[in-house]
Amino acid sequence: MAIAISIGLSLIAGITVMYNTQYFWGKEDNPNINAMNCTMNDITNITGTVGSVGLMVVVIAVLAVAVLVCTCRAGF
Repeated sequence: MAIAISIGLSLIAGITVMYNTQYFWGKEDNPNINAMNCTMNDITNITGTVGSVGLMVVVIAVLAVAVLVCTCRAGF
């Protein structure tokens, strides 16, 4: 379980960093990138720029704590 959560943590952190550095701009012809970009745009429109970054930091922190809890209980 810790491995699955850590993979999810890495994906969310990577998408957040790439979106905030505008790495996805100009690559909308790829349907996967387009879907991620639209999702991040929707989150930004709802919560604002500072709120979306704060939301992602909270999600990443919760996942990091979940990884630590799973690691301490069952071992990695």
